[in-house]
Amino acid sequence: MRELADLLEGLEASITGRKNRIITGLVYDSRAARTGNVFIAIKGEVTDGHKFIDRAIENGAMVIVHDHDLERYRDEITYVRVKNSREAMPHLAARFYYFPANEMLTIGVTGTNGKTTTTYYFQHLLAAAHQQAAIIGTTGVRYAGQFEELPHTTPESVDLQAILADLVIHKCRASILEVSSHALIQHRADEINFNAAIFTNLTQDHLDYHATLDAYAQAKQILFNQLSTDSIALINGDDEYADVMVAKTPAKVIRYGQGESCDYRLTRFEPGSETTQCTLQTPKGELSFEANIVGLYNGYNLLAAMATVMELGYDFAKFQQALTKMPAVPGRLQQICTSQKKVFIDYAHTPSAMETVLKALRQFYPDSRLITVFGCGGDRDKGKRPIMGKIATELSDYTVITDDNPRSESTEAIIRNILTGCVPNSDFEIIPHRYGAIQRAMQMAEETDVIAVLGKGHENYQEKQGIRYHFDDTEVIRRCLEVNGC
Repeated sequence: MRELADLLEGLEASITGRKNRIITGLVYDSRAARTGNVFIAIKGEVTDGHKFIDRAIENGAMVIVHDHDLERYRDEITYVRVKNSREAMPHLAARFYYFPANEMLTIGVTGTNGKTTTTYYFQHLLAAAHQQAAIIGTTGVRYAGQFEELPHTTPESVDLQAILADLVIHKCRASILEVSSHALIQHRADEINFNAAIFTNLTQDHLDYHATLDAYAQAKQILFNQLSTDSIALINGDDEYADVMVAKTPAKVIRYGQGESCDYRLTRFEPGSETTQCTLQTPKGELSFEANIVGLYNGYNLLAAMATVMELGYDFAKFQQALTKMPAVPGRLQQICTSQKKVFIDYAHTPSAMETVLKALRQFYPDSRLITVFGCGGDRDKGKRPIMGKIATELSDYTVITDDNPRSESTEAIIRNILTGCVPNSDFEIIPHRYGAIQRAMQMAEETDVIAVLGKGHENYQEKQGIRYHFDDTEVIRRCLEVNGC
C-alpha cells in the first residue's frame, strides 16, 4: 500500500477531493477494481476507460485518474485530472511498486524479428555466468522454471511494474524485456531505467498501426531516446535503420554485425551437421567457438546477446562452454518431428522473417524438397500478404496456403490478398482450414522432405470473430503422426 501523495509526487495534475488516502492498488480495467484502488481511465484500441468510471467506483475504486472532463463527480471520490492518462500510468505504477527495475539489471530488446530469440540467448548466457534472469515477452514471463502467459508482448505499465516487483521479491538479478513498437507509443515501458537496449532489425510489419516504415522506425527509436548516459545502445550495424535508432540517444552506442564499422563483428559463420563454427572480432580480441544454432539470422541474435554481456563486463570464458548448448526457443525454427521427414514450426509472420527461415532451411537441407504451410493474420498490415505469397512460392517447392488468425476478416479475403503475389505457375494449393492444411502437407511429404509450418509458432490459439479457440500447430503435427503415421 502507498499514500496517494507519494504516487502523485512529480506528476502534473489537478486534484479534486481528498488527498490523504491510502492506496491499495492500481487498475485500468474497471472489472478488476477493488476497495481503495486507483482506477486509471485510458483510451484503448476498442473502447475508452472513461466510460467505465462508475463501474470502477462501484467495485471499490476511491481515486479516478482521467484526462478529460467528466459528466459526473462524486463527493466521496478523489479525481486526478492529467494531460494524458496513458503517460501518467507508468509514473503512478513505478512509484507504487518502488521502481523495481532499479533493483536489477534491465535489458530492453526491440526490432521486427529476433526479439524473442535474443532474450532467450541472453538469459542462457547470464545463467552460464551464474546470474538468474527473467524473460518478459511474446512467450510470457519465464524465470527459474516458472511460466506465466501474457496478453501482449510488452504488458501494460501497471502489469509490467507488478511483474518486475515480483521478480525483485524472488531475488531475480536481471530482466530481459521484449519492447514492442506499440508498447513504446503507448508508454508501457516508461519509467524503466534500462541498463542496455538492443535493436535487432526493422522490416515491414504493423503498418496497419504505424502507416509507414519511417513512423514504425520512429516508434522503435523511442526506446533509445529514453536511455541514460550510463546505458548502452547495442545496434545491428548492418540494418538500414541503424543510424535512425541512435540519432538522438544519449547512451553509449555499440554496433554489432558483419560490416567493417561494427564493434562486434561476426567474421565466420560456417554451419556443420550439428553445430556452427563462429569467429567474432571484438574490442577485447578475436573469439572462436562452435554454437548449436541454425541460420545466419540466429548468428545475429547470438551476436547481439554476446556483445551485450561483454559490454556489461562479463568475461567470455564464463559462457564459452554454454554456446554449444544454446536453448531451443519455443516456436522459433523448432523441430517437431525427429524422423527422417523433418517438420519445423516458426513464428515467422513478416516477409523478412519468412524469407530468412526458408533460406535457412534451404541452406541446411539443400537436397530436400521444401513444403511450406502459411497464412496471414486478419486486421493487420494487408500490404505484406502478397509479398509473403511471392516469397513462399519462390523459395518453396510446394506451398499450402491457409488461415492464421483471421480475427474479424474472412479467411477467403485474406487468401485472395496472398494470391495476388504468388509466382505464376508455381506449385501451391489452398486449404482454408489450418488443421487440414497441415495434415495435407504431412500426408504428401516423402521421407526426405522438409515441412515448414509458419506464422503461429508458440501460439496455442486461433482468433476468429473476437473468440480465441484452442489451436496448436505442434499438437496438430503430432496428432497427424499418431493417427496417420505421416
